[in-house]
Amino acid sequence: MRLSHIIILFGMALLSTAGCKRFLDQEPLRQTSIKNVDQLQALIDNIPVTANVASGSADETNLTAAYSTDDTEIDPELYKESPSVAPLENILYYTFNIQQVADASLDALWTGEFRKIFLANTILENVEKVTGSEEQKGYVKADAHFIRAYSNWVLANYYCLPYSKDNLTTPGLPLKKSANVVESLKRSTLGETYEFILSDLNEAMKVAREDVDPLKRWRVTKRTVEAMFSRYYLFIGDYTKALEYSDRALASTTVSLKDYKTIVAGAPITYNNPPATLQVPQMYFWTNAESLYWPEFYYTRYTNNRSQFYMPSSSLLALFEGSNDLRYKWFMIENGGRRFGSVKREVIRYSFFSDGKQLPSGLTRAELILNKAEALARTNHIGDAMAAVNELRAMRFSSPTNLSAVNADQAISQVLNERRREFPFSMRWLDIRRFSVNNYPQDDVTVTRNFFKIGEGGVDVNTPQTYTLPTGSRRYMVPINGIDVNASGGQLQQNTY
Repeated sequence: MRLSHIIILFGMALLSTAGCKRFLDQEPLRQTSIKNVDQLQALIDNIPVTANVASGSADETNLTAAYSTDDTEIDPELYKESPSVAPLENILYYTFNIQQVADASLDALWTGEFRKIFLANTILENVEKVTGSEEQKGYVKADAHFIRAYSNWVLANYYCLPYSKDNLTTPGLPLKKSANVVESLKRSTLGETYEFILSDLNEAMKVAREDVDPLKRWRVTKRTVEAMFSRYYLFIGDYTKALEYSDRALASTTVSLKDYKTIVAGAPITYNNPPATLQVPQMYFWTNAESLYWPEFYYTRYTNNRSQFYMPSSSLLALFEGSNDLRYKWFMIENGGRRFGSVKREVIRYSFFSDGKQLPSGLTRAELILNKAEALARTNHIGDAMAAVNELRAMRFSSPTNLSAVNADQAISQVLNERRREFPFSMRWLDIRRFSVNNYPQDDVTVTRNFFKIGEGGVDVNTPQTYTLPTGSRRYMVPINGIDVNASGGQLQQNTY
């Protein structure tokens, strides 16, 4: 079976029942074309090499991550002068809109993750029917279980309430366990969703591969699954297990921290009228073929913002220690608004890979170190928590300065600030949600916007308005796209607010 045919099969994943007859008429013919396990492996290997293609990439097109947290701030005067810096679609997420987000023509995050789940289910349904060694079949099965677990975890952390004992009976996800497009779209409970994710991770843990292949970081190994367990348990508040799996994953000898002192500058970017020269890092010009092999990845995934303009807030910028912090020096591009027509020098743009298209959101060594530090801080192991944070900082500063704390509250605060500096835009929404249910009010976050009134006709720049996302808001759930809800024939329940 040619790879193009495999891609077509993958791209046919639909959540709606619309077009099911046509799909079912064609699907068995395509299934019979899958003959051997190498073709299933090709499905998995196609994920990272087709970046920016929603049906088969490691990207998460994610407007919530880019615009809905306190990491983002759109200056009203900048917007008034240059509305093109933030399309209306993005502004709707910035202002926590519900109805217009639900009424959009597409939700690329929802659709993209369910396409990956369809891929995983296609592999699992075919793996015992094809020729090939049992060893390779075991690898492919582990990959498929992990892909399904990871995508369900992402979806649960955007479209459901945060995990907590009180929320376990609230709506979870429609759990797609087969490639059958007529499978029910009725939502499970949140508890059932997390149980399904955990069962898939346990299946993936049966993989024989021990450590991450530096040339195929999207293939699952025991270290990969341990890294995901670290994230999973941190987010459900089991700090003992989060620490255990962080340490296990950190035993990897093939995943390493990037020393930011070794980053070199890319070619300067120059502008005229008025003249300006922007200094950017080498990663600014990287293609997907280069960012795939970022040495910190246990598992390759990116947050993708199609508009490419991450606008750091004043509160985020205040956390950095100037250009001594190489995360500020290299990724907070001063005068970066010139890329989008703004001539104001104070407009800063955050960029990591590929002209701001991608931020690393997959499992990384930096995340594992900070998971470990947070678990230690929250269990009152203050010195060990600070040692973990300072291990990371040694690789992030021109002249590293160590953090210290005299009690658990200070340690938690230091770790969470470091986490925000390390993962702006990619992890902040997820963290804000879990902070709201962890019975530790000191880390609660309220997000406030001073912007303009949003109406059916768009942004009214003559009417200022304040928007607030309070701690524990039901808007922590992103509205499900109305097209999917309507096409489900009453099966898929919309979130309520």
